[in-house]
Amino acid sequence: MNYKLVFAYDGSKYFGYAVQKNEEHTVQAVIEKAISTILNKETKIYASGRTDRGVHALNQVANFHCDHPLDEAKFLRSLNKLIPNDIYFKKITKVDEKFNARFSAIAKEYIYIINYKEYDPFRRAYELLDTKIDYDLLLATSQIFVGTHNFQSFTSKPTDDKNFVRTIYSISFKRKEGRIYIDFKGDGFMTYMIRKIIGALLEVNKGNLKTDEILNLLNSKKREIITYTAPPEGLFLKRVYYK
Repeated sequence: MNYKLVFAYDGSKYFGYAVQKNEEHTVQAVIEKAISTILNKETKIYASGRTDRGVHALNQVANFHCDHPLDEAKFLRSLNKLIPNDIYFKKITKVDEKFNARFSAIAKEYIYIINYKEYDPFRRAYELLDTKIDYDLLLATSQIFVGTHNFQSFTSKPTDDKNFVRTIYSISFKRKEGRIYIDFKGDGFMTYMIRKIIGALLEVNKGNLKTDEILNLLNSKKREIITYTAPPEGLFLKRVYYK
């Protein structure tokens, strides 16, 4: 049996999503331990992708296999009781055996939050504070990244994996209550890719980087990874799309 999970988590206290050799406190490790306890069998989960340390998810998706049918409502209740309260499971669904949360995904959507008004100690782990934002400049510059590009200079992805081409379908902005919500939708995003794009936008905002330099990086055949990387706190995985 193959089951699909939809869940949210606060990444503040985790060393990222994925299991790591020397760090047990990752989102994946905690979830696998809980599911294995309920099923009384070691169980692996396969997520749509990994998030970095400090990054959050509103609707992460994962799947796991079980050798018997589950009472889905009971399993979901048990899982939410056993799991720490900074992770919450919203839904479990039986799916086709061929479904894979990562490889079946056709698009992803992320959101990055910038507070441009006043420091809020209660939301410090969920947004970036920058009170000198030129909204129109950021919006205009962001559209350079929309479309299909070679993002080799905007990711820390290893060089031995040579596919750096991704398509960003849209980057949209919304202002509300002193905050800017930047929405990214694309066919996939590589390690640090959104954070490096945000970092580049912020450097343009400061006058330290020109739009022509961004265009040159997107068109260059040589990989020159930019050093600008926005903090993880403001980044959320918003939604994963499937056929």
